[in-house]
Amino acid sequence: MTRAAGLLLAAVVTLAAWIPLLGWRVLWTVPVAVLAVVVLAAQRFPARLVPLAYLAWAPAALLAGGAPKGWLWPTSWDTLVLALTDGVRELALLVPGERAGDIGTRSVWLLATGVVLITAAALAAPKQAGSLRLLTAFTILAMPWLIATAIRQSDETAWPGAVLLVAGLLWFAPRRAAIPVLALGTAAALVAASAAHAIGPRTQWLDFDDMVGREPQFQTLNTTQSYGPIDDRRSGATMLEVTSPRPALWRMQVLERYGWRGWEVGGGVVRAELPEPAAETVDIEVTVRGLRDSQVVAPGRIRSIVAAGKIDTMPGDARRVIPQPRQDDTYRVRSDMVRVDPAALRAAPPATDHRLRPYTNLWFRWGGERLAGRLGEYGSYPDVSPGLERFLRRVPAMRDVLNLSQQLTAGAKTQYEVVERIERYLTEGGRFRYSTDVPETVGFPLLDFLLYDRTGYCQHFAGAAALLLRLAGVPTRVVAGFATGKSEDGLYKVRDTDAHAWIEVYFEGQGWVPFDPTPAADAEVAAEVDPLTPPPAEDTGRASAAPLAGLSLVLIIAVAFVLRRRGHRGRRHGGELLERLATHSGARVTPDTTLTELRERLARIGPHVAEVAADAERARYAPGPAPPDSRARVVRALVADVGTPRAVLLLASAAVAPAQARPEGRSAGRAQGRPEGRLEGG
Repeated sequence: MTRAAGLLLAAVVTLAAWIPLLGWRVLWTVPVAVLAVVVLAAQRFPARLVPLAYLAWAPAALLAGGAPKGWLWPTSWDTLVLALTDGVRELALLVPGERAGDIGTRSVWLLATGVVLITAAALAAPKQAGSLRLLTAFTILAMPWLIATAIRQSDETAWPGAVLLVAGLLWFAPRRAAIPVLALGTAAALVAASAAHAIGPRTQWLDFDDMVGREPQFQTLNTTQSYGPIDDRRSGATMLEVTSPRPALWRMQVLERYGWRGWEVGGGVVRAELPEPAAETVDIEVTVRGLRDSQVVAPGRIRSIVAAGKIDTMPGDARRVIPQPRQDDTYRVRSDMVRVDPAALRAAPPATDHRLRPYTNLWFRWGGERLAGRLGEYGSYPDVSPGLERFLRRVPAMRDVLNLSQQLTAGAKTQYEVVERIERYLTEGGRFRYSTDVPETVGFPLLDFLLYDRTGYCQHFAGAAALLLRLAGVPTRVVAGFATGKSEDGLYKVRDTDAHAWIEVYFEGQGWVPFDPTPAADAEVAAEVDPLTPPPAEDTGRASAAPLAGLSLVLIIAVAFVLRRRGHRGRRHGGELLERLATHSGARVTPDTTLTELRERLARIGPHVAEVAADAERARYAPGPAPPDSRARVVRALVADVGTPRAVLLLASAAVAPAQARPEGRSAGRAQGRPEGRLEGG
C-alpha cells in the first residue's frame, strides 16, 4: 500500500506540472494511474500483460490527445508519424508557462506518461522486488515531473517538489513504518516548501483556471502556431512598456521552418547570420507590467541584454531571462533593426545568396522531402521529386496552393512586387475575413485557410503569406511577438491584444524586413514598420488629390459607359472587357482560349484581375452562387492592381481597341468540343 500511495502522489505531481503546459487533456492519464495504483496494492502484475497494456493504451492516448479516428487506420499512419514527430520536438521547445495546442504534442505526452506509469507498476509490483528494481521504477516515475521542471525553469516547483519528496519516502518505506514515515516526511516537506516559497516563488504553481475549465487571463505569449481558437481572455491590459527611439514590431521568436501542418521554430539548427547592411543599432528599455513570460522582446536581431538574471539562448533567435522577470522589473536590449525604406526595397535585386535556400524550403519530413521555390525566379514551378509528387497527389490542396502562388507572382519583375501582390491578395478585396473565432484544426490548417475557410487571425494570415512567398522563391520566415502598441512620446504601451504574428522577408543589400499581412487586427501596428502601409497624407496633399480622384472617377464611369454601349447585352461585358485587357497587355486571345488560359494571361496585369477570371471559372464549374457583375469587378480589380491613373488608361485603350473576332455565341473558354466557360456575372 505504501508504494501505491507513493505512485499516486507522483502522478498528482506530474499532472500539476503539465496542466499549465498542455491543458486539461493530461487528465486522460488518470485511468492509467488508477490501474497502476490497483496493481501495486494487489502486488501482482504478470510480465506477459505489460505488452498488452502498452498496445491498449496507444490508441486510447492518441484519441485522448485529439487525433481523428481516421489516423488510426494504416492508410493514415504516415500522417500520424508526422504528427508524433512534431510532438516529440515541440515538447522540448515549450516555453515556460505556455500551453501547446498541437495534437501531436499532447498525444506524445499521453503515450509516454502512460508507458511510464505501466512500467513503474510492473517493476515494483512483485512482493520481493529488490532495491535496484524499486530505485529504477521510482526514477522512471519521477521523470515526467523532472522534465516539466526543466522545461519551465521557474520557481513554481516548491510545493510539487515537496509532494514528490513524500512520495519517494512512501515508495521505499516498509509497510509497518508507513505512518511514521508519512508524518515525518510531511513535516519535512512543509518546512522545505515554505522556505523555498518565501525565497523564490512569485506566482501560483497550480493553474486553477485550467482545472475548472475557465478561460485563463492572458499572461504569457504562446509563440507556437496552433491555428486553433484563442482560448484566453484579453481585456486590453498593459503587458509591457517599451521605451524606444522608434516604433517596431517587438520580436520574441522566429519561426523559420514550415513543417507538414504549419510554421515552427528551427529546433537545434544553427544558421549563419545573414548580412543586414541597412540595420541600425537600437537600444530599448522594457518594463514588465502584466506579462508573465521569461522571453524578452526586441525590435530586431539581439546583440546584448542587461537584466537581473541569467540570459539563456533559445531556438528561433530568442532569449529568455531566468528567473522570470517580476512585475515592474526592467531589462535593456540592444538590437540591430533594419530601417524600412520602400524605395530601396523596390530597387533591390533578386536575392541569390545560397545561404537563403533554407528560407525558400517547405519541409514535410516524411522521407526528408522538401518542396523548394526557386530563389529569385518568381512564378516558376519548383522541381518536384518522386516522393513529393506522391505527397502532392495525396494532398491536392498543396498543389492548388502552389498553383495559386504561381498565378499571383507570374510576370513580377522584383521581389518587392511579389510581396506586394501577395499581401494585397490577403488584405484587399474582401476575399479573407479576420476573426479569432475559428474551429479546432486538424490536418493542414493553412491550406484550408487559403482555399476554403478564408477566415482566421494573425497566425493564419502571416503563415499563409510566408507559404505563398516561399513557393514563389522569396526567402521568408514567420515571427511571433507583440505589435507596436499605443505610443506616448517614445513610450509604447503594449497590451494583451497586441500579441501578434507577422512575416520577415530578406532583401539583398537590406536584411530582414518586416511585413504585416493581417488586415484589421486587434493589434496596433505603427504604419512606419510595414513598407506596404501608405504614409499618412498631409492636408494639402489630400486637397490637391481630391480633384484628381474626382476626374479619375468620371473617366472610369465614362469608359464603363462606352464598354456598355459597345458590348452585346446581358452581363457578358465583364468577359469581353477581360479579353480586351488581355489583348492590350500583349497576350494572344483566340476563340479557343479557355478561362484558365485567360487567367494566366491576365496575371501579367496583376493578381486581382486574374482572380476575377478564376472566380468566374469556379462559379461556372462548381456549385454555389454566381459572382457579382463582372464588369464592375474588373474595374475594381484593375484599380487595385495598377492604381487609378493607369487603370483609366488601360480601360480607355480597351474601350477603343477592336474586340477579337470570334464565332457567334463564343466567349473565352468556349470552344469546339469544350464545356462552356463564359465570363458572366450573376
